[in-house]
Amino acid sequence: MKFLIFMTFILGATWSMADDSISDKEIKKTLIQQSIQEYGKSCPCPYSKSPNGGQCGLNSAYSKTARLAILCYPSNVTKTMIKEYRDKNGL
Repeated sequence: MKFLIFMTFILGATWSMADDSISDKEIKKTLIQQSIQEYGKSCPCPYSKSPNGGQCGLNSAYSKTARLAILCYPSNVTKTMIKEYRDKNGL
């Protein structure tokens, strides 16, 4: 009986810790937001709004430069970037 209680406690603690960890999807979103903020100018991504209110589209920095220079989409974020983020932030 004590073993069963102990295992229930351990499994509950493990599930609790897993729920607290940040997902890769959330890290990708954070890295994209940071990349856009670091760009610091208008039209970083095709879906960004231009100063006149329309979408930037092909006038975006992403469309005009090497695509990995600015992170605009989850597919731009590599597994290495996620690992580095986790390591840097103790996740």
